[in-house]
Amino acid sequence: MNVTRRPLTAVRITSMVVAGLALLLAVAPSGTARANGVPVPVALSYIDLSNWGPRDARGTAELIFAEGIVRVQANGLQHLDGKQYQGWLVNSQAGDAISVGRFSADAAGAVSYRGTLPPIADFGFDLFIITVEPEPDDAPQPTVERSIGGYFSLTGQRGSDGSRSDTSSGLLAPGSLPNTGDATLMTDIVRFGALAAAMALSLFVGLGLGKKQS
Repeated sequence: MNVTRRPLTAVRITSMVVAGLALLLAVAPSGTARANGVPVPVALSYIDLSNWGPRDARGTAELIFAEGIVRVQANGLQHLDGKQYQGWLVNSQAGDAISVGRFSADAAGAVSYRGTLPPIADFGFDLFIITVEPEPDDAPQPTVERSIGGYFSLTGQRGSDGSRSDTSSGLLAPGSLPNTGDATLMTDIVRFGALAAAMALSLFVGLGLGKKQS
């Protein structure tokens, strides 16, 4: 039996090229930077390392590593004269500490602070602690006057006694400098741009083939 093969027309070729490129763009992985933008909440209270200030003080530290932001809300702290509170990210195993800023409590003992997280290349910190520091203060390390704090983990939250829970937070530890842009949005823009370019190229090829066939 003889089978007559119909030649590919310019329209059919164009449709096949566009469909193939659209499929490749559709299955290509999009950006995942938004996962790192999820805030890490740390409950602050008088913990095992605390040795200064009211035992009933409470607060929350919110760490947003992707944006490089830290927020501290606290109540029940002592108002300081001639001194300031200072927040620290601490690696409790190695003893390393990085300052996240200095702040004061108002006359009612309340703190509302928003600061900047330093660049963190190797994440091993699992403790947020507030210390009392002299003013002025040139020392790069925290004093021994430790107020409220809290442990945190990217694989399970610790309680005030230092014990870990079994619930995973589902977060990934950042391995690079804070990213202040929305990588997923940029990826989507690039994908749509690539698709538009592919369609324009396919149309150009189709028109060229159509002229040859005519």
